[in-house]
Amino acid sequence: MENQSEVDVNVLIKIYNSKLATVSNQNVLLEAKLATLTQDFKEQLDALSNENADLKAKLEE
Repeated sequence: MENQSEVDVNVLIKIYNSKLATVSNQNVLLEAKLATLTQDFKEQLDALSNENADLKAKLEE
């Protein structure tokens, strides 16, 4: 019965490292997605600002 409660430390470390690597990879992927969305937002905001300036200039003519 004692063997059931014991854990092989090497197995524990292997599983822990695997889970940690998975979480770390997911975190990096989410950071990349966030950076991409931020970049896309800034580009779209710049385009809309330019379009707005053009429309204002046409109205003033």
